Amino acid sequence: MQAKQDAYGQEVHDYFHGQTDITEIVERDDGYIDTSSGPDAYFAPYAAWSPVEQEAIQLAAGRVLDVGCGPGRVLLHLQAQGLEAVGIDNSPLAVEVARARGAHGARVLSITRASRKTLGTFDTIVMFGNNFGLFGTAQRARWLLRRFDGMVRADGR
Repeated sequence: MQAKQDAYGQEVHDYFHGQTDITEIVERDDGYIDTSSGPDAYFAPYAAWSPVEQEAIQLAAGRVLDVGCGPGRVLLHLQAQGLEAVGIDNSPLAVEVARARGAHGARVLSITRASRKTLGTFDTIVMFGNNFGLFGTAQRARWLLRRFDGMVRADGR
């Protein structure tokens, strides 16, 4: 993906480099259009996460895969907790920002390319924010969840 095609990556890249007057517009397939809270949420420290997210991340253990890692919000927290964290995102600019922030396990990879062969196995797989939207359709969600199941160790989460 080229930078000019990477609107999300450009947004987080610009925000990371000091441009804070960004409005994020959300447009869904069902015709819903609205503005969101903007890129602040993608950079929020653990203390600013919702209680549900704070509770959920406490369940992560061992080697963790963060699907749709963006600029590394979750990866950085996992690393700070001493966990081995790998993050994937199809946005090269978002991954560049994640690495610049210290999320060393971030890599450019589409969710459809994630597999035991490309990434290995994990104890925990997480998808924070709105990343369930990456599934696209119910059929694709079933396919990807089966694929993730093949990447999680027998006692994984």
